Amino acid sequence: MAAPAAAALIVAGVSTAAVAAKGVPSQVVPSKYAAIVVDTATGKVLYQANPDARRYPASLTKMMTLYVLFEELNRGRFKMSTPLRVSALAQRQAPTKLGLRAGETITVEDAIKGLVTRSANDAAAVIAENVAGSVPAFAERMTRTARAIGMTNTRFRNANGLPDPGQYTSARDMMKLGVALQVRFPQYYPLFSIRSYTFRGRTIGNHNNLLGRINGVDGIKTGYVNASGFNLVTSVKRDGRKLVAVVMGGKTAAQRDAHMVQLINTYLPKASRSRGYDDELVADVMNAPKVAAAAVTAALPPHPTPLPRPMMAGMDAVDPDPAVVASMAPVPPVAPDPVPVQVAEAPMPPVTPPSPEPVSLATETLPTSLANAHLPSSAAEAFADIGPAPQGDPMADLVARVDAHSRRAAKTVEVASATPAAVVMTDASPARPRSGWVIQIGAVGSEAAAMDLLDTATSAAPVLSAANPFAEPVNKGGSTMVRARFGGFENEKAANRACAALKKNDFACFTIRL
Repeated sequence: MAAPAAAALIVAGVSTAAVAAKGVPSQVVPSKYAAIVVDTATGKVLYQANPDARRYPASLTKMMTLYVLFEELNRGRFKMSTPLRVSALAQRQAPTKLGLRAGETITVEDAIKGLVTRSANDAAAVIAENVAGSVPAFAERMTRTARAIGMTNTRFRNANGLPDPGQYTSARDMMKLGVALQVRFPQYYPLFSIRSYTFRGRTIGNHNNLLGRINGVDGIKTGYVNASGFNLVTSVKRDGRKLVAVVMGGKTAAQRDAHMVQLINTYLPKASRSRGYDDELVADVMNAPKVAAAAVTAALPPHPTPLPRPMMAGMDAVDPDPAVVASMAPVPPVAPDPVPVQVAEAPMPPVTPPSPEPVSLATETLPTSLANAHLPSSAAEAFADIGPAPQGDPMADLVARVDAHSRRAAKTVEVASATPAAVVMTDASPARPRSGWVIQIGAVGSEAAAMDLLDTATSAAPVLSAANPFAEPVNKGGSTMVRARFGGFENEKAANRACAALKKNDFACFTIRL
């Protein structure tokens, strides 16, 4: 029975009546608190507190990671049985994780279950690398997908939710994503209700403590980093009523859960008994433009002031096991908690933007043997080293709007064993054209990565079989990158035709005359 469990959770917090009272609930950190409860049959907001205030998503980020992966499953690029290669970067991710090792593989199905249950940071990085070739490229796609489904106050910088100064969201946006996953992927959404699964002989339990304990809860995701507090997005269906609720900024996992139970018990009886989901919520998802892996369908708005990178003793941990939490040294909050304010508004405290830190690309060399998939280049990578695009180019607005932090992140590459030779043209490298029209499809961290990307593009667009692929190193701002380019085109028309063929296959590209 769910009732005793619900009662136990409420005992850990305050009474249900306190939910509707003015002020901030005692189970949350005032400066981090945000919440929303929506009747998904009518779209009516039943409760909200700071719903549009920017907050750290923590592992709620993985909801979008899975949304993008589900898109690729629907498109046929991947199957549940597709093996995904593990990189050194994925292996290095902070806990919690599955303990994956570089060079091995994990199936799509196991990676999904690892995110849903353990909230595995290494599995999230594996998904990002195998879908988009690098974590920054995948994060760019996540942000564009968020815009497409109506998440207007969210930006992603990584696939797992580990702290990043430019990654943020809001309670309302997370609610929209929680609804979108159910509406768009009814065949995959039940995976969020998995309470445990066995991976390589180990039984892994779900961090979502409400599953199986609160009647009607069918998912979906927990999240925690020091700067965010304890977050939770919950879907509940009971007695013909449906809610999606979000709580952000809990003091502890138990207090966050207690507050969520209060919200469910208070507002589920007020929801309507109706079939389906609110028409507007469905329309936001089903009518959203398709987001290709690399082709930009709409310019992103200017990047707002980033949140501060939280300073933690030791590693930042997302959704840690109790033992991990206990082992972490106490850390002062990012900013002092303000005096409790009215629930209607609890703004973020003023912050000083930190200096941008280098962002690693996912791999030194892009993998070339992914089953059922090619590796598209991201728009940010394609334009990272050349400045504003030519007038009239459809990508120009995007490039102009990417802020300095984003541009530095796209250009900065950390290669595990980087040496000057890693980015120097070798005798075996194809000679680059000295003049004429060329196509650029990416700017990556090594010559090997550039040539792998060019080989993949050639396979995807046969029109390039007669072109001359070449890798060209360039130093910008102290960082060395390698441009992946095709030359040998007779004229501008031929180059544009080849570029159009690449875009149809989800590769970003542009033409330029040398």
